[in-house]
Amino acid sequence: MSEYLSGIAGYGFKGIQVSMDQGNSPDFVRSMKEHSLNFAEIYVAVHMTTEGIEAISETETAETIALAARVGVEMVVFAVDGTNERDLCATRAATGPQLTDAAYSQLAKHINRFAKIAKDHGMKSSFHPHAATFIETFSETEKLMNLLDPDMVGVCLDVGHWIVGGGDPIEAIQHFGERITHVHIKDVSGEVLAKLASGHIASMEDSVMKDKLFVPAGTGILDLHGVMRALGALNFTGWLMSEQDSAWEPAEAASGISYSNILAGLK
Repeated sequence: MSEYLSGIAGYGFKGIQVSMDQGNSPDFVRSMKEHSLNFAEIYVAVHMTTEGIEAISETETAETIALAARVGVEMVVFAVDGTNERDLCATRAATGPQLTDAAYSQLAKHINRFAKIAKDHGMKSSFHPHAATFIETFSETEKLMNLLDPDMVGVCLDVGHWIVGGGDPIEAIQHFGERITHVHIKDVSGEVLAKLASGHIASMEDSVMKDKLFVPAGTGILDLHGVMRALGALNFTGWLMSEQDSAWEPAEAASGISYSNILAGLK
């Protein structure tokens, strides 16, 4: 554990996304402090059907917010949990099941309520549009964001997932503007994305885990420098989270490539 965090700090990263298991480990929390790493974010996946929120999410969200407050997390990142049906139609969301208006309303009320609790504990909140979930595309994101309290819930723009959902990250930054309060940086293999979109790869999960859809930042189709310029135009000061779900390179090598290219993009 200490070696893992030492490696992260050694690259120059300033914080991480913390899991429930990590946050509940006194040794992990102590090691984070020893390496001067911040609890940048925690992820809350809201379980849903097309008709509304599943009951388990009430308990899970409450427990996650409580842990986040206890260890000093800075950003609570809400998202909708993935489903098999939407996994099979990632990049083609319009062909899959959609949330009802009542489900959108339930989701917004859930996030607004827990974002208020997070705010009361000194934490910020954002929503993460995510491929293979009910909130993947621009139209789905726009519909939900219009229901969320702008004073409490920003947009967590994951540029890789936004591309998979058919969007242009630079246009998203320009559209949502200062509502963007948190950013996940990952790049996308154009070749794998084309196979996923055409149905030659059966699912989002297969594309990520078997075919390595997401590649180190600066090595795929993402206009990394353009994204950095667009964020700079907003005077963005939030977290840039480098993410690598799965890659052909060893994890440390992929992280090192991403970190170097992100730094270059910031110059």
